[in-house]
Amino acid sequence: MKTTSTIRFIGTVSVDQNGGRLTVYPEYREALHGLDAFSHAIVLWWAHACSTDEDRNLRICRKPYKQCAEDVGVFGSRSPARPNPIGLSVISLGAFDLESGTVETPYIDTLSGTPIVDLKPYFPSLDRSESATVPAWCRHWPSSIDASAAFDWSAEFE
Repeated sequence: MKTTSTIRFIGTVSVDQNGGRLTVYPEYREALHGLDAFSHAIVLWWAHACSTDEDRNLRICRKPYKQCAEDVGVFGSRSPARPNPIGLSVISLGAFDLESGTVETPYIDTLSGTPIVDLKPYFPSLDRSESATVPAWCRHWPSSIDASAAFDWSAEFE
């Protein structure tokens, strides 16, 4: 089995006080066709600020959230420091400009300049669980991506 591969970034994310903008590189823009018929999408992104050997060798996150009573493994967190710093965000889709390859969203939990790995349409029949549970320390978090834009996420992290 091959243990390495090449990831081709398809664009970048920019974020400001008004939300986020995904800009898809020209060679991938035709792949946006049809995504504008969906209300939401899944964005896979590369946590470029956590791509060091130290970050990629992290296995335990030291109490990453204020209300979390203990350390957790990176697979039990959304830490960007992990063996492969791939992030996942579900976004509400706003304005599309297929010519410039831009997609607006009111909220995305990335840094400006974050490289985009892939975009996928959000299918509730495949991507939502009606019986999902979370640990007690994060039960007060918003119950949807739509409510996350107004939530004070900065108060949650150590």
